[in-house]
Amino acid sequence: MKKEFGYREIPYNYTSFSDREIILKYFDEETWNLLDSLRAERKTGRSAKLIFEIIGDIFIIDRNPYIFNDILEYPKKLKRLKRLHQIRIDSIIDKTSNPKTVELVDRLRKVDRDFFQKFNTEKFKRKKILSLLSQVTSEKNIHFSAFHKVAHVTDATDWRVEYPEVVVYPENSSEIIGLVKAAKELGLKIIPRGGGTGLTGGAIPVYPNTMVINLEKLRNISEIEFVKSGDNTIPVVETEAGVITEEVTHYCKEQGYIFATDPTSAWASTIGGNIAENAGGKKCVMWGTAIDNIFSFKIVNSEGHLLEVVRRDHPHRKIEPDDEVIFDVYQLHRKREKNLLKTISLKGTEIRKSGVGKDITNKALKGVPGIQKEGGDGIIVSAKFVLYRPFKYCRTICLEFFGTNMINAAKAIVEIRDIFADDKLVYLTALEHFDDKYVAAINYRNKSNRTEFPKAVLLIDVESDDHDALEQGTEKILNIVKNYNTEGFLADTESKRELFWKDRKNLGAIARHTNAFKLNEDIVIPVEALPEFSDFIDNLNIQKELENNCQIIDEVVELLEEQKTDDDFFLSKIDSYIAHIKNIKDKQLFYIKNLESRAGDIVGSLDEKDRDKLLFEVLRDGAVEFSIADSVIERFKKNFHGYDEIINNFQELVDFRQSRKLIIATHMHAGDGNVHVNIPVHSNDYKMLLEADETAGIIMKATTDKFQGVISGEHGIGLTKLRFIDKSVLDDFAAYKKESDPSDLFNPGKLRHDFPHDIIYTPSLNLLELEAFILEVADMKELTKSISSCVRCGKCKEVCNTHYPEATMFYSPRNKILAVTLITEAVLYEAQTTNNLSFRNFRMLRDVSDHCTMCHNCYNPCPVNIDFGNVSLAIRSLLHERKRSEPKLITSFVLFYLRTRGYYYNKLFRYILLKAGYSMERLAYVVNKPLSAFTSQIAPKLNEILKSRLPRAGNPTLRELLGLKGANTFFAFTNPKKDIVKSVVYFPGCGSERMFPEISMAVIALLYNAGVRVVIPPEYLCCGYPLLANGRQKDAENKSYENRVIFHRMADIVNYMGISDVIVSCGTCYEMLSKYTIENIFQDAEITDINEFIATHLLYSKEEKATLYYHDPCHSPLKKIGVNKTFKTILGTKPLVAPNCCGEGGTLALSTPHISNSLRNRKRKNIKELLTKRENITVLTTCPSCVQGLSRINGRTSVTGKSMAVYLAEKMLGTGWKKQLINELKKQGVERIIL
Repeated sequence: MKKEFGYREIPYNYTSFSDREIILKYFDEETWNLLDSLRAERKTGRSAKLIFEIIGDIFIIDRNPYIFNDILEYPKKLKRLKRLHQIRIDSIIDKTSNPKTVELVDRLRKVDRDFFQKFNTEKFKRKKILSLLSQVTSEKNIHFSAFHKVAHVTDATDWRVEYPEVVVYPENSSEIIGLVKAAKELGLKIIPRGGGTGLTGGAIPVYPNTMVINLEKLRNISEIEFVKSGDNTIPVVETEAGVITEEVTHYCKEQGYIFATDPTSAWASTIGGNIAENAGGKKCVMWGTAIDNIFSFKIVNSEGHLLEVVRRDHPHRKIEPDDEVIFDVYQLHRKREKNLLKTISLKGTEIRKSGVGKDITNKALKGVPGIQKEGGDGIIVSAKFVLYRPFKYCRTICLEFFGTNMINAAKAIVEIRDIFADDKLVYLTALEHFDDKYVAAINYRNKSNRTEFPKAVLLIDVESDDHDALEQGTEKILNIVKNYNTEGFLADTESKRELFWKDRKNLGAIARHTNAFKLNEDIVIPVEALPEFSDFIDNLNIQKELENNCQIIDEVVELLEEQKTDDDFFLSKIDSYIAHIKNIKDKQLFYIKNLESRAGDIVGSLDEKDRDKLLFEVLRDGAVEFSIADSVIERFKKNFHGYDEIINNFQELVDFRQSRKLIIATHMHAGDGNVHVNIPVHSNDYKMLLEADETAGIIMKATTDKFQGVISGEHGIGLTKLRFIDKSVLDDFAAYKKESDPSDLFNPGKLRHDFPHDIIYTPSLNLLELEAFILEVADMKELTKSISSCVRCGKCKEVCNTHYPEATMFYSPRNKILAVTLITEAVLYEAQTTNNLSFRNFRMLRDVSDHCTMCHNCYNPCPVNIDFGNVSLAIRSLLHERKRSEPKLITSFVLFYLRTRGYYYNKLFRYILLKAGYSMERLAYVVNKPLSAFTSQIAPKLNEILKSRLPRAGNPTLRELLGLKGANTFFAFTNPKKDIVKSVVYFPGCGSERMFPEISMAVIALLYNAGVRVVIPPEYLCCGYPLLANGRQKDAENKSYENRVIFHRMADIVNYMGISDVIVSCGTCYEMLSKYTIENIFQDAEITDINEFIATHLLYSKEEKATLYYHDPCHSPLKKIGVNKTFKTILGTKPLVAPNCCGEGGTLALSTPHISNSLRNRKRKNIKELLTKRENITVLTTCPSCVQGLSRINGRTSVTGKSMAVYLAEKMLGTGWKKQLINELKKQGVERIIL
């Protein structure tokens, strides 16, 4: 990929901006014209280069808070940069006599002064903001850090304009009122922020001096209540604005109700954002969008007053065109008093344009606050939604449409919608569609046996309280599509239905191949127009393919004409081939010009049935060939066979240009005509961006003019759709805004027809490829590549242990990836402008990787398969290799201990570290308790370590009790009283053998008493994961190698035993041993957790009557049959599971105790929620580290962590199991096997 010098000469520009947009950001059109004219006149280019260097510095520092904060905190860097700019300016002036250059430099001086002035005032500004805001909310909720800023600079679009000045996380509505008043005093603007899942840039800052108020801490859900509304008694649920949609959906489902406002981004979107956007999803076809289901909501206005908006006489159904919808607006006062401010009456057609299923373009809504205002008039703090009773029966139908076009699917949508329109027994509750572009992007798995991929897929939910009527309705659907070249499949169980709908949740992967950037437009057209719209999109896609073919041909001609050779045969081939492909290009251009013409008039040889079709139809359906795969690409390879160099250059050119072909992909909430049009774009390709933008404009114009639709059904207007909305609509909103928010306090710049679109940019990881050699030097190339496909959907947030709003911990993989991208950019900038890489940027990387338990939970929901656990391991390894990891004395000592294998070493360390060390910590915990406030000031890390007490640990191991020593001796335990039913190798690991040796004893006891022969390795082996988790990858690999050598030697000797499994009692051991290829060492053996081994082989079974509590570790070893089945098989019951990390995380609690304590506090809260009263409870787990982490939950609710293996030994073998095992083994002896 070559740098586009025609567009990007300003250095350090890793964004979609061309030079022109960067100049316009700081100057004006006149300055750009002046600069552009100078570029045409330049001779040496030295002055231009120095000017570009200065502007490049300003632009990257402005848009990268990591660099900005670095310079702000280190005055020497600021002085150096200032001096460098002055030298450059002086050098330009000294070397020029051109008046244009002098004028340009004068303008540059002013911008440069303003730039450096920011640094002079920034610290004072932050201090002033902190001083005032801390009177309203805790300082821990107020953030100026680069991490928090980058998390709020964009939404799911990745469009950016400005960074917020400060990010605040209020804890209740009264704090929000105080923040609004403080913002006015400070002269800050406010952007309310929910889940950050917006797809139009509606909640991103576009002006400096903005305060983002993130509402994710407002997470309370009230109990469902019944309210009287008109003649109806309606179930409603009240939630705070920061509640995740999926969370309230699940809560209502557990109570037997449907929460109908279900945007596709329900996994991360919040209630406040749903109301502000008037969001909806697949259930809209039945129950409508947020406005249909709102009962009431509360909002803080620009005066800092709390308003309540109540819908009068809610009909408990979707709004119809003939409805009158009335909202009463009240101002609330402290003593639960309220006074009516106004009443607003709307017709159904004022809410939604007649003929369309969704419409959120009428922003003013006659002055109804909050709803679909996109945060432009206040901050929504809570809401009540009406709920619905679910139907008794549901069927999900998956229809796969085959062929060459989407017409059949579109016709089927119309017919299916119509047959249920007046049905009073069976209801269409979801009708969703995605096309073949998505089929390819999400790696869709055909449900049919056909080998070709579907052209479109429909997912349909039909529901009823009448089983027979539902079956008949389902049959009707299948009958409709019989003649449409379609395969249909039914799901009648919850698990099958979830499987069908799972594909729908992964559609964000459409942008994977363009490094996660796309133009995403949602439109709504009448359902009846869908067949015609399908043709329209097919026509556009064919046009784009034809245009791409022509571009390929042009570039191939250019490549061939550049060839310099004396080979007459080669030149003859070139002339002949160029003439051939120019003829093909002429035909392609002719097709482009006549796509809407009658095919019979354009193409001579056509079947009679195709002659009256339009040309694009016969091209689409394959009746006329227009692909250049054979006529251009394959012919080139044959024509120039033997000329390997030019063939390689040709293939590179073709691959690159084909990757730049625009595709228009569609998926739909088809039941209400809501079409999502996605155009994946390479953000570094300026021409491609312009073409995509132009194509989006064509689609928008056709939506309103040709199809009589509207330009937004649920995504809002934001930044991306402003130029398509009627000015009259924006004028109505402006009038409302002037009345409700006269100082333009909330979300300024949005929903204004005069907004300058050329100030919006997106970062481009593709451009980093141009600096690949620098990334390689900094060891960051692979790291950048591993995160480049993130689509910022937020699916990772709720499954991430370090995304914990209550503790002001927002380290979800989505936010961490945004941060890593900018840190990478900061490293690149520093590498190009200084002689060494500073510690600071790597420290920022450390902060990102520290906030990860490496649980890999983020991998499963991710549509583009990013595993941030692996990314964190890579970051830690990078930091260790570059000697940029923080020195951690205690952690280093522990790792040294774990690497030692010797019998006597471990006996000594066990006593010093585990016996004496843990006892000292428990004593220090008691001493520090009354002194904690003082200790937190002088030794904060020590204070964090002493916030909970360690359990008792370090008892003698089985090896010590039986004298099992010898580096070249391994041991086998065989019960002579039992027939040998299986032979296994048991890998105890560090936690199960050294820290809590009773775990390894319990494992051996359970297996021994069940007639399983147990072989254990010599000495104390560590699997290597603690080393890997601390960035010591080479040490971990060496440890892994040593262990595998031992295993191979053991396998050769005990081959006669027929080892079936390698048993583990620790999840990290399971994960690390999975890299060993155990099946190739012990033939066909599997790695199995002890508990799953017992369950699958039915070794023990005894019903447990009492309630069992279980903690599933971050690294769960129960990977085959899972928690519930394991417990059910062995104990006849399912446990109550408290979610999230216990906070121990191996060495996490030693290395970063402040993170550990936050995670442990959440665990404490989750366990409390399982209990009916405060009590001391035992929580089972399958991880030795978690035994320790759980046991550190002290206080009113005190937890004892216990390994499930130990619990089973007590349950199945009796309380004296340990003593009995030792006595038997001493009596019977242990088989010692020499390596």
